[in-house]
Amino acid sequence: MRLKRLSLFHALHNRRAQLLLPAALLLPIFVLVIYLLVEVTKVSIAKVRNQFALDNAAYSQMSTVSLFLNATAYLNGGLPFRVLSTYADELKPVDATNNPYRGQGGWTVFDLFYQAGAVPSVGPDYDKNAHKNPAPSPASTDWKIHYAQYSGIEEQKDDAGNPAYVRSGWEKETPDAIKDPVWVMNREMVEKHYIIAKEVGIPAITAYLSTYVQLGDTFNLQKDLYKKLTRNAHIFREGYYLNVDDCKKNECARQSASRLLPFLNIPTKRQEADDLVFHLSAASNFGEGSGGAWKVPWKMTRDANADPLFFFAYVEPSGRSKLRTLKKGISLKQNFKLPRNHFNINLESKYKPAVRNTIVMSCPRGNNNCVWPNPIPKYTIMLRP
Repeated sequence: MRLKRLSLFHALHNRRAQLLLPAALLLPIFVLVIYLLVEVTKVSIAKVRNQFALDNAAYSQMSTVSLFLNATAYLNGGLPFRVLSTYADELKPVDATNNPYRGQGGWTVFDLFYQAGAVPSVGPDYDKNAHKNPAPSPASTDWKIHYAQYSGIEEQKDDAGNPAYVRSGWEKETPDAIKDPVWVMNREMVEKHYIIAKEVGIPAITAYLSTYVQLGDTFNLQKDLYKKLTRNAHIFREGYYLNVDDCKKNECARQSASRLLPFLNIPTKRQEADDLVFHLSAASNFGEGSGGAWKVPWKMTRDANADPLFFFAYVEPSGRSKLRTLKKGISLKQNFKLPRNHFNINLESKYKPAVRNTIVMSCPRGNNNCVWPNPIPKYTIMLRP
């Protein structure tokens, strides 16, 4: 009996035995810590995955809006100016010795339309040689795109006695309605130059109509695509669904999509005209020192069998209100499901896990309207936590 007690005494004082007992007591704690680490990792993975899904979906969907607005802004000013300004052949004056236009360095085919307020120009010169204005720098936040502004423009009248080429009523956020007919070629300039139909006039008119018809077609295509991509926030919900694995496709991201959806529809409206007026040199214009202009009426739906001619598109008032809100940012929130855990605790009912972000779409203008007037295609997207 005594030997057994001594053996037990020596065993308890053995170093290995001293380590074994605490280890046996701490083993359940170690296992518990491992389980906790695994469960925390699962929660973190779910959080990161859903946050990435929300960020990616919001950026992708809002990109369709910024792309459409930037395309419209470019169609409104930069593109027609770049195309038509290439028609820089100088016009031949009727009387080279007594010609007010010739004294200003000569006018070009481009000026026939620009001086009539039929195409805008990039600033800073809105009078003579507008086609030679320097291109804006890539970092510029204001391209200064405006219609012609020159001395005496108010004095040039159409057949009804109204200013023929003043476009100040067009250069508004909500522009004045375009009244037919629209004079798109400067009659006074035609009277003092040889705008012969076959050599100059018809090619010039064809180039102008072709340019703006294509601009209108491009706008229509862009708008149709934009409507398809934003309908029911399809890209947002599809993008969220593809980045998570625990939601049904028809229900995924419904909470955040309903918040974003109203701001995807930015209504725009075409400014267009059906009746146009061009001018060509009259027969008497071929005599030295004489002048005259032959009026050429043109109806798009009849003479070209086409839609009314597109001039530009603008954002309607309801859309401008949404643009101001988008400049401040739209806050999105999306609840998500957590994976089941080994402790059988319902974390969702207690903590209501959710991911959040703020999507901002802005351009370098206080009212966030860079589509019209003075268009500039500089809408950008930013995500904030």
